[in-house]
Amino acid sequence: MGTEKPFLNFVIEPDLLKRLDDFRFKNRFASRAAAIKWLLQWALDQKPAVPKGE
Repeated sequence: MGTEKPFLNFVIEPDLLKRLDDFRFKNRFASRAAAIKWLLQWALDQKPAVPKGE
């Protein structure tokens, strides 16, 4: 039996969804999930730091 992966479910604004879909189709990702996973990995690899106080 394979390992069960966690499932994420969230709500986003329509304009952000449009941007995501545009990015997905421009870069030929097979699904929204694939595009989101790629974007998350890329963003985290940038080692972002939230400014103090936010």
